[in-house]
Amino acid sequence: MKRTALIGLALVASACGGGVVQRVGDLPPPPPDAGLIQIVCDPPDADVYIDGHYRGQLGGYREGVIRLPRGHRRLSLQKPGFYAWYGELDAADTTLRFEVRLVREVR
Repeated sequence: MKRTALIGLALVASACGGGVVQRVGDLPPPPPDAGLIQIVCDPPDADVYIDGHYRGQLGGYREGVIRLPRGHRRLSLQKPGFYAWYGELDAADTTLRFEVRLVREVR
C-alpha cells in the first residue's frame, strides 16, 4: 500500500514538473486602453518615476516592461550616486523601448 502511494505521488510530481519553458522573442501588444514601455537600464536597479510618481525599481518589472495609460507621460530613472535621466513619451497602442545608461555623479 505504501509503495503504491509513493509511486502515485511520484507520477503526480513528475506530471506537474514536466512543463516546457519557452522564450518568446516579441512582447504581446498592449491592451487597447494602454501602452507598454520596455526599459533596459544600466544599472538595472534604478528607481522608476512616471509623471513624478514612484513606480518601483526597474528590476521588479519582468523584462523591464511597464504598462501605462495612453497619453503623454514623463519618465525618470534615478539611483543614488548617479545623475537622473529624464524623458518624455506618448503611450499609445505600441511598445516603446528605451535603452538608458545612468552616469555616475562626479565627487
